[in-house]
Amino acid sequence: MGKDKFLQSFVLIADLVLLTLSFSGYFLLFETLDPYTTEPVYAKRMLVTLIVAFFISFLLFPSITQNRFSTPGKVIQRVIITNILSTLFTTIMTITMRPDDYFPRLFFFSYMIVFTGLLIVERLFIRAFLKHMRTNKRNLRHVVLVGNNYAIHELFDYLSQPWYGYNILGIFYDGEKSDDEKFEEYHKGGYNELFTWLKERSEVHELYAYFPYEEQSKTNILAKFCDNNLIRFYFVPSLNVFNSGFAPDQRGKTLVVARRQEPLTYPWNRMLKRGFDILFSATFLITIYPWIYLWVAYKIKRQSPGPIYFNQERTGLDGKVFKCKKFRSMHVNDDADKVQATANDPRKFPFGDFMRRTNIDELPQFINVLKGEMSVVGPRPHMLKHTEEYSQIINRFMVRHLAKPGITGLAQVSGFRGETKYIRQMEGRVKKDIEYIENWSFMLDIQIIWWTIRNMIRGEENAY
Repeated sequence: MGKDKFLQSFVLIADLVLLTLSFSGYFLLFETLDPYTTEPVYAKRMLVTLIVAFFISFLLFPSITQNRFSTPGKVIQRVIITNILSTLFTTIMTITMRPDDYFPRLFFFSYMIVFTGLLIVERLFIRAFLKHMRTNKRNLRHVVLVGNNYAIHELFDYLSQPWYGYNILGIFYDGEKSDDEKFEEYHKGGYNELFTWLKERSEVHELYAYFPYEEQSKTNILAKFCDNNLIRFYFVPSLNVFNSGFAPDQRGKTLVVARRQEPLTYPWNRMLKRGFDILFSATFLITIYPWIYLWVAYKIKRQSPGPIYFNQERTGLDGKVFKCKKFRSMHVNDDADKVQATANDPRKFPFGDFMRRTNIDELPQFINVLKGEMSVVGPRPHMLKHTEEYSQIINRFMVRHLAKPGITGLAQVSGFRGETKYIRQMEGRVKKDIEYIENWSFMLDIQIIWWTIRNMIRGEENAY
């Protein structure tokens, strides 16, 4: 692990160098554009404070750039979390330690946005460089596999990818040979030959082992051997459920198996998503929404008597009911809470039809987002009647309520938008909603927002 600690320190040093150089460059640029806003003496104090704040934030949330299995989305997410904390710590320290000093807010906050972008680029570059090194057999981890079941074969395929930087030295198991020729190339012998083989090789870093239930005693024997020979031991559970969507978890020291992986059950992921929701919805509601509201209200009143907003009870997070806001796109009618809109629905007035095709009718839901009832991205909320009906006939339908409902979602940008004439259409929507819940990431939300905007501009066949 020495090399990994070195890489962690290298990333920190690179981050601090980037912070210092970018801060100095941004100050010179800002001073040229607005010489009266920032003075050098304040900038020097701020730089020192920012370095201390960033260092503390880094210790709390260290870089995962050097981790072999880190994804670009996870790297970006960690950068954003670290810089939010750094911004908060710098602001608190500046106001607390020097309350009488001038605090150049515009300069500081605009710099932090720029620095976040630069840090993302730097971290992704380091990640790409490390993948290149590992592909070329540098910074390798030498591993041994023990076993011949599905999980070991899957692990073998995973660790064989060159960019992860794993070098499989050998595979040991008893019994019949594997049908996988590539797997067999690494076969060095049976369980009894493993210990002699390991004693002759000091370069082994990690060992992954699977044993069937009746041979669990071998697990403790091999684990003790690894402890005494500085080899990190990993037991591969003999649970087929791990290959069926289940996810391992812990309660104290007890291993438990969750029905599915849910990234949004982690506090920092929820905090990141909620912070983005507040920032995005508040910005939209303050800047663009008032102008859209005036235009839409005028058009609605001209074409259809009645209220501007349509508030409908829908099913939200954990099955709780909330009032979902929309611009009214139909004439006032008794079936609004019972019947889905169709392509040539006579209840729609002309401008209402336009709003539905362009998603404009959904924009008031940013108010629901700001209130915490919805998220910008998530499974679309359904009418109570539909929740009651579909939960009885579609398997796992209620799982979609494990996340906050969204203004847009993965199902909507994947072709499952609008009316659901057939059960298979709703089944497809539910499948995509569950896929979103199990694979959430901040970058996935950004992609879905982009795809939604693209579809609004292009127009959608099912938008009515």
